[in-house]
Order: sequence, then C-alpha cells, then structure tokens
Amino acid sequence: MTEIREWTQLAFLVVGGFIAISAFFQNMRQRRVENALKFISLFRDGLRSGDLEKWDNLFRNSTELAGMEPGCYARNDGSTGSVGEFFSEGAPDGYALSRMAGSLEVVAYQVVTGAADARTVFFELGQLLRFLNHQLSAVPSSADGQNLLQFGFPNIEKFFKKYGKKSEEWPTRVYSYIE
Repeated sequence: MTEIREWTQLAFLVVGGFIAISAFFQNMRQRRVENALKFISLFRDGLRSGDLEKWDNLFRNSTELAGMEPGCYARNDGSTGSVGEFFSEGAPDGYALSRMAGSLEVVAYQVVTGAADARTVFFELGQLLRFLNHQLSAVPSSADGQNLLQFGFPNIEKFFKKYGKKSEEWPTRVYSYIE
C-alpha cells in the first residue's frame, strides 16, 4: 500500500510540475505579446501629424519602380538624392524619418532582447522595418566600413539577422502600396 501511494504521489508531482512549467511558458509568451502591443502603441503615440505621409512619399520615391537604387530617392525636381539626407541636419522631411527610425530602433531592441514578441511587432510595423533595413543598409556612414543601418540603428539590423528568413513568411500591415 505504501509503495502504491508513493508512486501515486510521484505521478501527481510529475503532472503538476509539467502543468506549472507549461503555464509559466505560456504566461511568458503572453507577457511578450502584451509588451509588443505597448511598444507599438508608444511608437504610434510618438508620431507627429504627417510623419506617415512623409514616409509614404519617400517610400514611393525610393522604389525600383521610380528607377532608384537602394539608398536613393527621386526628388520633386527630378534629381536624385541619398536617403541619408533624412538623417542629417536640415532633413527634407523635418526629421520625420529620423524620429520614426529612432522609435523603431527601441522597438527592435525590445524584440531582440526577448522582451517583446517579434511576430506581433512585425505584423504592425513590418513594412516600416523592412523599408529602413533595405534603404539604410545601402547608405554609407562616416564610420569605417559601416553603413547607416549598422552605425545608427544596430538593433534593426539585429532584428533582421535574427528573424529575416522567418519574417518573409509572416503577414504584415501594409501602410503603402506601389504599382
């Protein structure tokens, strides 16, 4: 009888431990999703009126359909400019892209460190992150052999190193369409 009771107690202990560990990991996942939603909300709250329109204008003027190489955009007068101009003094957009990139850098840091859920962030901000990754990796910086993405926004770069292949299959909200 004693042996059966001990085996029963062991079985309950093992099942209880498994349930506790499962609940812990599920709680951690839920916490990462909640954190992701908070950081997305903070990103949106940090946008100024017209920031997304300025990004959309640059997005359209820097595409291959506009005849542009990565890191370049078409100005209104028909000349070509560097996307790096948006990160220097006297930025043509009033620093909108620079502010957005800085906020996205903070969000990417939270994802890379595991504090926020990558899929949730990517669903809401994926097009913006992809654009910055694509454009800024083609703009040289003043640092030795680094591009603007590596120099100024290393966590966005880390985000795509960690989740780049996976994120190609993830759905994302579309802020702007091009034809």
